Amino acid sequence: MPPCHHAPLPTEFKLGTIFDCPAPLDRHPLTAVALISRRSIDELRQRADIVALAGDYTQMKQRGRDWWGLSPFKSEKSPSFKVNPETGLWYCFSTQQGGDAFKLVIAREGLDFPEAVERVALRFGFKLEYDNGGETSSERSMRGQLLEIHELVADYWRRCFLEDAEHGKWIQNYWTESRKFDPKVADDFSIGFAPVDDSKLIPGLLKKNYTKEAIAQTGLFFGTDRQPDPIRWRCRFRGRLVIPIRDIQGRVIAFTARTLDITPADDPSREAKYVNSPETELFKKSRTVFNLDRARANRKGEDPFVLVEGQLDAIRCHSIGIPGVIAAQGTAVTEEHLAQLRRFTQRLIVFLDSDAAGQKAALRLLPIGLREGLDIRFLSLPGGKDPDEYFSTHSAAEWPALVATARSAMQFCVQSIIPVGSSNTPLAQRLALLETLFPIVEQTGAEEIIREALNEAARHAGIGIREMHMAYERHLATVAARRPAAQLRPAEPTEVTPVKGGGLTTPEEDLIRVLLRHDRYFIPVSENLPLEWIDTNSRASTLLLALLNEAAHGHFKGIRDAINALDDDLRQESARLDALVNYDHDQDPEIRIRINHILKAFHQRQLQTQNRKLDALIASTPSSEVATINSLLAKKIELRKNNTVPPSLPPIN
Repeated sequence: MPPCHHAPLPTEFKLGTIFDCPAPLDRHPLTAVALISRRSIDELRQRADIVALAGDYTQMKQRGRDWWGLSPFKSEKSPSFKVNPETGLWYCFSTQQGGDAFKLVIAREGLDFPEAVERVALRFGFKLEYDNGGETSSERSMRGQLLEIHELVADYWRRCFLEDAEHGKWIQNYWTESRKFDPKVADDFSIGFAPVDDSKLIPGLLKKNYTKEAIAQTGLFFGTDRQPDPIRWRCRFRGRLVIPIRDIQGRVIAFTARTLDITPADDPSREAKYVNSPETELFKKSRTVFNLDRARANRKGEDPFVLVEGQLDAIRCHSIGIPGVIAAQGTAVTEEHLAQLRRFTQRLIVFLDSDAAGQKAALRLLPIGLREGLDIRFLSLPGGKDPDEYFSTHSAAEWPALVATARSAMQFCVQSIIPVGSSNTPLAQRLALLETLFPIVEQTGAEEIIREALNEAARHAGIGIREMHMAYERHLATVAARRPAAQLRPAEPTEVTPVKGGGLTTPEEDLIRVLLRHDRYFIPVSENLPLEWIDTNSRASTLLLALLNEAAHGHFKGIRDAINALDDDLRQESARLDALVNYDHDQDPEIRIRINHILKAFHQRQLQTQNRKLDALIASTPSSEVATINSLLAKKIELRKNNTVPPSLPPIN
């Protein structure tokens, strides 16, 4: 997503009137689903770019007509997530889920349907329509109110950074002189200032008709749990430099704030250098990666992400032109963080601070990253500087040379624990270092990575490779002996449910899979295949009948339009069957031959069904009723005589 630049401030701007201006999100009202018109929902479903939406969650690559990516729902190493831009459908083979754009947002973000509609509309700048012509604050979804409030407060604090009567010049000077940032960077990242006097913030939000509950749930204020009057709540970030935290779609969902000399002494968190928003419905620290919305866009192909420690480190590196820079949110890097990155690239450069805390954090994330299948390299700056400090006086021209010095995961791990020159220390000390190394190596899980680490450690510690491997085996045995007996017992056998299949499909499934990719054949098929031949005992059959009915009655305008008119269950079935299709490159004669072959299967099945019915009637007729039996036999002969030629399609010009 491109950087978000705010409109210039009006010349008559005053802090007291900030909330009299339209909120940034007022152009996209967020309301309960009952108020969104059906026409509006249908149009949005038709217009939503499913590839772009899926690209918000995982990196997509085109293969033929389809786009593929790693599953947005679980960690994996091979792509199993398929998107078809023509139908607007997606399907995940790993989790066996599928559907349209709304279903993707519901499945990925845990939203309900109205919130998913709001989310997709906001993503594509679509103006929703409402059956009652408007909205009230009580009708806004809670999530919608929270998103609006965060955007509005970010805009307000940005304006305070520029215009605060008491500290505006001071905070701008701090940014440019003390932090050595260009003013354009502050504009690019919407850097703000939460004024010491926070008396205008709550009244402004109440004036915009946000509920007291929504304001409290933002986490931006102290006192919400013990003080019923919101006017008496205090802002969490008073007198601090404020950095908006955005989700992968670029929406403000939280803030991080740095303490300043002017931060009030009565601030409960005055001693903390940085304070983050608490976790809310919008913001989960273990899932949120700072600057990921920009980093995924300014990388190229399989270029690595660059993980730095703090938000200002990320802003510094991004501002000088280093691509793919991200940061965690003041917490340990989690599996969820790394799983998100893995969906966009397999490569990661860990560029944490060179102090003891930074090195410890790097060692913690190393085994997690390797388990996620990431190719991790570790980069340290000379002199123990952090990235913000270093690049405040150096240019991005030095970046390639720095990257060339990055160490592999195992080199970093071993060299961090077993320092240079350890081979000269007593053997007992070297073996003690291994007790720190082995538990980290063990967590990586992969045999080849463990072997690399042990060989590297042997060279550094001056221990023979064979002896190093034996020491590691002793470590594993010791760990196993310490485990509770319950963990050592073999697992109880579990009953495995047999998987039905064997590659057999029905004519209905075969036909719908062809038609989903070649929808120009829907009308010819509807004209040649009697709809009563369709067996409606499966979802695929119900789907085929619904779409052919549309074509038979002249309502078929294209596959995406037809699928959008289906219910959610049949849309998911469309996604499943569409994901199995591999008919992308067939020429028209080949497609027609395939369809005619399927129509022949329908014809044969229909004849067999009718013959079985006649045979059953003959078998149940008493032998004394000769006339009835002869009549049934005549019908069998007539059936065979009049149905020798199956239906087929003429060539399409």
